Amino acid sequence: MNLKLLFSVLKSELVNKKALLPFTTLSLSFIFISLVIINLKTIISVFQNTYPILTKFYISLIIIIGTFSATSSLDIILLILMGVLFGMNMTLVINKFNMLKRRGNLRIMFGTGIISVFAAGCASCGLSFASLIGISAALAILPFGGVELYFIAILILLAYIYFNLKQIIKVCKIK
Repeated sequence: MNLKLLFSVLKSELVNKKALLPFTTLSLSFIFISLVIINLKTIISVFQNTYPILTKFYISLIIIIGTFSATSSLDIILLILMGVLFGMNMTLVINKFNMLKRRGNLRIMFGTGIISVFAAGCASCGLSFASLIGISAALAILPFGGVELYFIAILILLAYIYFNLKQIIKVCKIK
């Protein structure tokens, strides 16, 4: 597959008025939800107190924003990168879905991008999720403290973006 063609299709699919809003919304939502998950226990304890409701939201917002100063720069950079890749991936899936719908040959696209939806937002979230299925002891011996989970998730997202671009090229018969 021609790399120049892939970047051309990526640019045409994401850099237009129609795709910019979903791309930005999905990217920022991924980042925000990841930050909420990181601080979930603290936010739950804030909402269990007897503070007024606006105070609860204000404290929760301060906690979420404070994550940027309490987390390493590498974690923040990787989280933002994953948010951008997630937004790209889901926007491509939405565009492909709409394109197939317009052509009348829509099939169920369940598997496309589903792994990227469940990709860990951060190393601590990934480890927390892994503990639910009983493999936290195996993950505890990771040599880089869980940063490799970021890279695995980023590779998965990149693979799905490549797959989606390849499918768009095939469906549109772009040469």
